[in-house]
Formats: sequence, C-alpha cells, structure tokens
Amino acid sequence: MAPNLLLIDIGNTRVKALLCKREGKSTPIALETPEALLSWTTSPIAYIDTRLDPQWRSTLEKIGAEELSVERGFPVPTRYSKRLGPDRAAQLIAVWHARTYPALIISLGTACVIDYIDKTGEHQGGIITAGLHLRAEALAQSTGRLPKVTFHPNPPLWGQDTSEALQAGLLLGMAFELRGWIETFGKLTPPTLWVSGGEAELLRPYLPDHAIFVPDLTLCGACLWWHFLHTGEFPSSSSPCGLSLP
Repeated sequence: MAPNLLLIDIGNTRVKALLCKREGKSTPIALETPEALLSWTTSPIAYIDTRLDPQWRSTLEKIGAEELSVERGFPVPTRYSKRLGPDRAAQLIAVWHARTYPALIISLGTACVIDYIDKTGEHQGGIITAGLHLRAEALAQSTGRLPKVTFHPNPPLWGQDTSEALQAGLLLGMAFELRGWIETFGKLTPPTLWVSGGEAELLRPYLPDHAIFVPDLTLCGACLWWHFLHTGEFPSSSSPCGLSLP
C-alpha cells in the first residue's frame, strides 16, 4: 500500500476520512469542508461518493483524487446491476473478503440498506428503505402537528405523549421490520449478520446477539477495494488499513 493513503467516504449525511499508513496503522481525519482537502494534496486520495455532492466532487477532481466505483472493477460475483452504489459495494467487498458467507449486511444510515450474499459467495441483491431519522423528518415535514423527535434508548411500547408515541412507532417499528428481514433471509440459509452505519447503535439492542457490528465497514471495504484495483489482489493482512474485521 502507498504510504499515507487518505480514504474518504462521502455519505448522505456526513463525511468520514481515514489516513492509512504502510505499517498498517490508521488515523481518523476530520474534514469539515471540501477546502480542507487542499492540505492533503501530497497524499494519494481515494474516495467513495454516495451523496454526489458537486462541491466535494469538484475539489476532489481538482486535486486528482481517485474515485472508487463498480465500473472500474468489482471483485464480488453479483446479480445486481452496474448501478450498485459505491458504499454498498465497499461493504460487500469487506464481508466477501472475510469469507463468512452466507451473509446478511445491514447498513443503518440515512437509508436502511440490506444486502444478501449466498453460501457460494454470490451477491443476490438487496433492499433499500428509509432510515430512522429520515422517517422522523418525513413525518415532521409532512404533518402539521407532529414534531421532529430526538431518539432515546428503550422507548416505551405505548407512548403516553406524542414524542413517546413517535419514538415507539419509529424506533420499535424499524426494529420489528429488521427482525422480519433477518428472519426471512434466515429461512434461505442461516447467514452471518453484519451491521454498520450511523444509526446502528440505536438499533443494536433490538438485533440478535450474534450480529457483528463494524462501524467502519465501508472504509475497510474501500481500503480492500483500492488495493484490489491497483494490484489485482487483496492484501494478506486481515486488518487492512489498521481496521479490524472479525
């Protein structure tokens, strides 16, 4: 791996960055604005862009950053179209590289995305629905009386005011929805369950104990992906860029 590779994940809600060094160590980097990238022009930069933000893209293109996309090469066998998003692609690569399939990957962010890899290692496809906070925003913006709620752990099953009722309906509703998907996919062949995303901790108490929570699954997959595109193979280390996979 090149020294000081900067990996950037431009998500729908936030931007995450990681400085990866040859010796396998990694350091989170704060990038508040696209202009902050200008201080990193001496390092190779690779990025995943889910948001398609014109300001970030313009700056990244200006400094010669490398975009990771399915069109450039994707090592995971898949039945999905070429429109597979780069964030999903990176997560699929991370789990496929771990060879723990069949596998169910749940990404809990602005969107809730579930992908399924069968027992042969082939990506069969997935589902996309609105994430927890997006559902709350939709109710607040599309109704006259419902407020936007702040989520708290363990809401009551029966809300006794509007805020509690919204939390119960949204948080517990999504938990029941996820359990339904996990049960449905589990009937095919019991899969390993991988969970990531900014909303994962809120929903963690409602998911099975065997779930594998990896907050940096996308960046870990991006590191593997970059290495594959440049060498045609994956690094021998089980912890690419210093990010640990179970």
